[in-house]
Amino acid sequence: MCEYENHYLTDEMKRYFCIYLPIIILLLVGCTRDDGIVSPNQPATDSMPNDIDSISGENLLLNNGVEKWEMDFCEYPEKWLLPHGYCNKVTRNNSIVFEGKYSAKMKSPESGVTARIAQLIKVTPGCKIRIRFNYYVVQWKTNGARTYCYFRTGHQESTNISIADLRSIYSNDEYYIFRGGGYGKTYLPHTTNTWLVFDETITVPQNANYFEFGINSYYGTTIYVDNCYVGEYQNM
Repeated sequence: MCEYENHYLTDEMKRYFCIYLPIIILLLVGCTRDDGIVSPNQPATDSMPNDIDSISGENLLLNNGVEKWEMDFCEYPEKWLLPHGYCNKVTRNNSIVFEGKYSAKMKSPESGVTARIAQLIKVTPGCKIRIRFNYYVVQWKTNGARTYCYFRTGHQESTNISIADLRSIYSNDEYYIFRGGGYGKTYLPHTTNTWLVFDETITVPQNANYFEFGINSYYGTTIYVDNCYVGEYQNM
């Protein structure tokens, strides 16, 4: 039974308080429950299962979130490779961002010209590596975009392991993990205007000491890349 010491409340008001106050309290409690609903204005969380995350090693990429940029003679993310002729094909963007302040906008200005983002890292021969990044497709044409990575025996570009040798190591489906859109896919899946995730694993060749992680975007395609990761699996 509800009892109130407030002498300004009429009997009718007391009766309404007794009936409706418990209902209001229940509604307020219900509104605080987390049902995992994501706002339509934000990307859904795409974290991998905990058992996979727990065996993924530290991120070997520097400036993996492309937050720091060289802005002097050519706009390009710090610590990433700038191949000859690729200046201003990749630019800093702050409007379509997965996390942080910036993403990398990749757009080729003309046919025959590739927009490329890449970074060379040291890896352990025979170790499994996880390759992961988020990307957002605004415009897609024909071949669009794909991963375009290299395995090397040494630091220099001249030590790239040949396509023929890589083809002899990996199946066609596996080959597309580092030269395509993921296992069995020649190009990246390209649903437009939403954040997508690339997340694959591949075993490093026994004679490879370096891995050049790279993404290529071709003429007529515009994509944004953010939150890149390459790490070695632990205890595997």
